[in-house]
This record gives sequence, structure tokens and C-alpha cells, in this order.
Amino acid sequence: RAAGNHALTNIDRRNEVAQRFAHDVKLHLDLECQKKAEEVIRNTFPAHMVLGEEGGSFDAAADMLWIVDPIDGTVNFMHGLPLWCSSVAVRAGGEVVAGAVYLPVMKECFTATLNGPAMCNGEPVHASTTEILGDAIVLTGLSKNIGENLYTLDVLKAVSMKVQKARIMGAAAVDVCYVASGRADAYIEAGIYLWDIAAAGLIARRAGARTEVIEKLSDVRFRYLCTNGKIHDALRDVVVGALPR
Repeated sequence: RAAGNHALTNIDRRNEVAQRFAHDVKLHLDLECQKKAEEVIRNTFPAHMVLGEEGGSFDAAADMLWIVDPIDGTVNFMHGLPLWCSSVAVRAGGEVVAGAVYLPVMKECFTATLNGPAMCNGEPVHASTTEILGDAIVLTGLSKNIGENLYTLDVLKAVSMKVQKARIMGAAAVDVCYVASGRADAYIEAGIYLWDIAAAGLIARRAGARTEVIEKLSDVRFRYLCTNGKIHDALRDVVVGALPR
């Protein structure tokens, strides 16, 4: 909430660009919001490690590791679209044990703990019951380095031909939470980062969804699938069939 509310309060500064890419952007507010989240964490847990999209270090062996995406959906935020969020998760012994995804504009906060229910604003959420791939709505994204990763378009094309609708919403953590809450039936990404899906993935699993790392690309980047569980295997076959071999 500290990170997301800082971004929302300063939304008139959403055009202050720190770094620009062909298909993405980094704002000064991305950096500021990560600091806001880190301040809250370190005030209570000063010895814990923090990994964020805007800095920090990854240690797979760390006893306690906080994983922060201060603004997921930065391009949406910059253009005034409401679908963006702040995501925070904590891993203990290599396993995510708690997570929160906060959408400031939508006034929604998704949460979960390892042994508790998935919630949105304190009310339980559940994955959908769609059983047929052709009836499913599937969310996905495109890499900012799409020119170097054209297979993401192959995945999008393959999936679009098999499902009711494919949608690109622009914020991975929001997408996975929408699977958790039954608003979508699945989310796929041919290359996504740990900070995008750490919190949302736990929320989805506690909501009855199924998550899978199809392929590990690095310590913090994966090919990732999240579904309601009922269409998982069918969708996985489509996605894997479209990936480079």
C-alpha cells in the first residue's frame, strides 16, 4: 500500500521518465515506490534481504527474501490506464509464504498466506470452473524485447486460435490475480520475472488455481503458466507447441 499509494498520489508526475525503451519505460516513480516498500519492510525486518525490479540481489539460499515490484504495469500507469499495481511477496526457505497485490486505482488488495485463503479486500476469491479451452479467456503479455523474442507472437497466435479470447492487459500480477478471482481462466507468459508473479502466484494457488514454471530461463526469469487447473494441461500443450525448440 505504501508503494502503490505513493504512485497514485504522484500520478501527475507519471511522465517523468528515467529510462525509455522501444516497448517499455522506466519512471522515476518506479524507483521511489520501491524505496517506499523497502522502508516499510526494513523498519520491521532490518536484517531481511530485499529483491526488487528496481534493485536488490537474489539469493536462493536466503532464509528470508522479500520480492517487490513497485509498479507492475508502468506503461499503463504512464498513460493513465487503471490496471497497474504494487506487488510484495516474502519467501522463507525458498518458498513464498505471503503475498499482496494492491491496485490503488481499483481500490483492490489481493492477499494470501501459505496456509490461508486467497482474499480480495478481505473476502475470499476462487478460480473459475471453466473446463473447455474453447470457452476460456486467457491473459498474456509481450516482452519489451519483442524484436528479439518473436516466438511470443507465435504463442499468442497459437493460443488465440484455441481459446474464446486472448487478452493483453499490461500488468502480469494483476493478470494472475484475475485468474485467482475467476475473472480470467488462465495467464501465460513466455518470459516473465520473479517479482511479477511471486505474490500473485501464491494468491492464485490459494484460490485453487494451478501455477507452473514451464521453463526456467534464469534465477529470476521463467516461462510461466497459471490456470484454473481445469484447462491447464490442454493450454500447456498449446503453449509448449509454440515455443522455440
